[in-house]
Amino acid sequence: MSTTSRRQREREKRLNEIINAAKKFFFVKGYDKITMDEIAKEAEVNKALLYYYFKNKETLFFAVNLHGVQILHEMYLKSSKLDIDGYGKVKAMIQSLFDFSKNYPEYFRIYCYAGTERFQMSDNEDAKEIINLITGNWRIMVEAILQGMKEGTIRKDIDPVEMSIYINVMSMSALNIDIGFKMILEARGISQDKFWKDLSRFIKPAITNKPYLKK
Repeated sequence: MSTTSRRQREREKRLNEIINAAKKFFFVKGYDKITMDEIAKEAEVNKALLYYYFKNKETLFFAVNLHGVQILHEMYLKSSKLDIDGYGKVKAMIQSLFDFSKNYPEYFRIYCYAGTERFQMSDNEDAKEIINLITGNWRIMVEAILQGMKEGTIRKDIDPVEMSIYINVMSMSALNIDIGFKMILEARGISQDKFWKDLSRFIKPAITNKPYLKK
């Protein structure tokens, strides 16, 4: 093994150790309540080395968020490769977002927080990759909608790009429902799972052809 290869492996190992240490704090405390000092101590590195790899807490936050977005992207890709019609793929992608929020709640919380105005204008490389992956998810859904339109399972009188954005906005809103609305739904015996299933029922007649509604 060359010296260069060994150093690269050591660098990647150290990077992962720092990211994993930061992940523990971001998952438990959120973004604002942790310090670089705490992360350095958990990763067992001095602050100088920590800042060598990550210039500030924001860049480290994006490195953690990137891991979660990569998981979600893989879930979308898997849905897009299913041997089913276009509407079925759209439905699978919507379910992927729900499953991501359930199976990776900490990553989902970070994913939502990273989408706020506070971080949207960052020129960090990991932030750019996150945008690329999120855009990729959007393109995958648009392709599924176009497939459905061609097959006849999805209406042809809608704009596929606009509809993909509507679906994403509605899905994210349903997963981040206001606490007041949560209390109202709970009082009516409507769980988050039922609320999500009902959202799927509302989306279906909005985008599918009438003959397909009977299936």
